[in-house]
Amino acid sequence: MFNDVAAYGRKMVVIIDPHLKKDTSYPVYNSASAKNLLVKPSSGQGEYEGWCWPGSSAWVDYFNPASWEWWKGLFKLTGNDGDFHWSQSTNDVYIWNDMNEPSVFNGPEITMPKTNLHHGGWEHRDIHNINGMLFHAATAEAVKYRVDTPQRPFVLSRAFFAGSQRISAIWTGDNMGTWEHMAIGVPMVLSNGIAGITFSGADVGGFFGNPDPEMLIRWYQVGAFAPFFRAHAHIDTKRREPFLLEEPYKTIARDIIRLRYSLLPVWYTAFRHSSVSGVPVLR
Repeated sequence: MFNDVAAYGRKMVVIIDPHLKKDTSYPVYNSASAKNLLVKPSSGQGEYEGWCWPGSSAWVDYFNPASWEWWKGLFKLTGNDGDFHWSQSTNDVYIWNDMNEPSVFNGPEITMPKTNLHHGGWEHRDIHNINGMLFHAATAEAVKYRVDTPQRPFVLSRAFFAGSQRISAIWTGDNMGTWEHMAIGVPMVLSNGIAGITFSGADVGGFFGNPDPEMLIRWYQVGAFAPFFRAHAHIDTKRREPFLLEEPYKTIARDIIRLRYSLLPVWYTAFRHSSVSGVPVLR
């Protein structure tokens, strides 16, 4: 499928979360566990176990320098010294890091216990705010060096911190398909830009809910002028891809998206200016 999409000049972005399914049949978990790269409970013994999308899960400790080299190896396209690697990936595949606060469904405040231990004896309470950034920074390194000639990575991250702007795009999180959330997305993106996190945007159409066609079109018109532009929705929402809309909404959405693409030279110039001067892309 990756190659089929690439044949049309498109890139694929896939989700990779920080939790690993605790399953001895899963080679990524086995490798991390054998190399002692996983976050530990407060006792310092064994591996912290929590609950996330795959069920029983463990988390890689990115405060351990060895975990970065291990993570980079997983993304290698042509081999990883006999260890597991993502051999079915290609240079046209990029990464979306989600759930990287980290999110733990059965944890206190839906995250890790503050007493969990990281490399060097640090408790999670001390490093929680930069945990997500380290994960997407390691991913950016892995994508950059997955082939011998380094390539510019694209990594989208839900969690971020000061410095994330150098390596990742971010979005404003799970929003609702309402006029209020469409409106508040604009000052949120502007505020992120002032703080230096300029490659950001809000989910067009809202993550939750079912916006009517009028609202959806208005949201595309707003979102097309954000630095990061995408539609994203919960699995339980009604499908709302632009090509499924009735006329005249389908044509209007298509024209908005085409306008966005036509302005790519403007976006590239604005991003270059931002990378040199720090001036936000959207202002």
